[in-house]
Amino acid sequence: MNLQFKSSQHRSWQSSEVHRKELGININVYVSGWISTNQGILKGEDFSEFILDKCQNIVYENLKEDLSYLLVNNDGNFAIVVCFDSKVWAITDLVRTIPLFWSIKDKSIVISDDITYLVSDAKLATDYDSIIEMLASGYVTDVNTVYKEVKSIRPAEILICDDSDQIPNIELFRYFTYKSDNIREISHEENIKLLDKTTKSAFEVILNSLNGSKIIIPLSGGLDSRLIALTLKRLKYENVLCISYGTEGNKDSIRSRETAEKLGFPWEMIPYTKQQHVSKARDDKFWRFSEYASNGTSLPHIDDWIALNQFRNKFRDLSDAVFMPGHTGDFISGGHLKYLNYAFDDHHESSNEPRRSIIDKHYSLWGSILKDELLATILNNRISDVLEKLNLSGNLNKAQAYEFWEWQERQSKYIVNSVRSYEFHGYQWRIPLWSTQFVRFWSETPLMLKYDQSLYKDYLISFDDYGIYSDIKLTTNKTSKTNINNNHFKKFAKQTLNKTPLASNLLKKRSIRKKFEYQYDNHPLGMPLQYDRQSYVKNYYSKRHHVSLWAKEFIEKQYDFSIEKMIG
Repeated sequence: MNLQFKSSQHRSWQSSEVHRKELGININVYVSGWISTNQGILKGEDFSEFILDKCQNIVYENLKEDLSYLLVNNDGNFAIVVCFDSKVWAITDLVRTIPLFWSIKDKSIVISDDITYLVSDAKLATDYDSIIEMLASGYVTDVNTVYKEVKSIRPAEILICDDSDQIPNIELFRYFTYKSDNIREISHEENIKLLDKTTKSAFEVILNSLNGSKIIIPLSGGLDSRLIALTLKRLKYENVLCISYGTEGNKDSIRSRETAEKLGFPWEMIPYTKQQHVSKARDDKFWRFSEYASNGTSLPHIDDWIALNQFRNKFRDLSDAVFMPGHTGDFISGGHLKYLNYAFDDHHESSNEPRRSIIDKHYSLWGSILKDELLATILNNRISDVLEKLNLSGNLNKAQAYEFWEWQERQSKYIVNSVRSYEFHGYQWRIPLWSTQFVRFWSETPLMLKYDQSLYKDYLISFDDYGIYSDIKLTTNKTSKTNINNNHFKKFAKQTLNKTPLASNLLKKRSIRKKFEYQYDNHPLGMPLQYDRQSYVKNYYSKRHHVSLWAKEFIEKQYDFSIEKMIG
């Protein structure tokens, strides 16, 4: 098979090859990132030689099974491409931290970690449905991209392309899915102890991969970034710098500074101003970054664009620093289960529930899309395409289907994609809360212990010797099925009122507009300041905000689309 592999300039790749005379084949291996094995932390040439050794010493028919066992049982952030003459394998890690894209042209398969390399040689047709989806949710689902002839490899997936019969045949094999049938049945106290053991073990592996490098924590007021700082302190890793950015005196930055002080870590504030948003956010460098960070599958994250530019100028001696953001403890610990309506109601068995909850939570950036019958059908069909292979019977499986969607689509496409900012500026990164150990722990945790993050919060408090979680309370024995159902009843009542014209108008005038006016003046990152106040606030009836306006701006510029013509 004729393989064309094109790697991004923002990411390093290592290759190894061997010729097996007795088999009459060449084996070529390309790797990026790192992996933890029984041989230690492997990077670069050691990593590529390790995979090459696996590929040439394992019977081909057993390779999927053996590689799957290796990848699902070891931590790491990686992408792997292997070429066996007539076969090509392309592999992503558990949450697609390093994306891979593929396209077949003239009986050749072209693979890259940067979609721009696949579309630069030809004018490819854009996918109208994918454009609509990105506008509505901020990302494109399943294997789709905004280009019809280019596909994306999903998280924890092996693409196998075989042209031994002269006709390229594609097989997609999942070695892990975020939907466990092995739910733990141990006490709450035992779960807390196991979570602590898992957290420390996952962090120790990651620290071993850093060789003592300076860790930069984008420290906010949230639970997750504080957990990273606390765990590093508990593991006695002192080469740490905490940073906060946004408008001066915002609540997140105040809590961030207090947390750093309690842990004894240095802290730096990078202030945002309206002038910075208006004058610096849309230069040529910004649009080059946006194209790279989008990769045809999601909106680029621009929240930390100004901060990273300032950081690079101020801390030139930290070019080898490693950023460690808190993605995404709130989801993985169950914080998003509240968006799954009736998930805990034994009397509600609608198989449409996950799809409806996904629409309500994730497709709200441009609400007018859902008012168009044709466009709403397109989005519903895309969601159904992803969920149709899952067993949706029973409330447990409905919740798991919703979490599967979050993992495969929003987390791997949009949230984790935020690390492109670090790559573009030349920095390394680690995301410990998406380590393999962490993922497997939470995928096997009982649903009731994840609702309202009860287990997560109790764990954080239990090991908080520095008082950084004084703002949260123990949830033990407070999360009950009755309370959960009551919460969902209140949500249902509110939704019913919203469907009443008079009540809906009152809510809009008294709540929604107030919210957006407040947000414009008080957003901690000042992001609404990218747009003038009138343009921002006038969209309140559609519940649009700065991300909605950014979606419109990016799509119209990047793909030469008129949103008004598309959706009216």
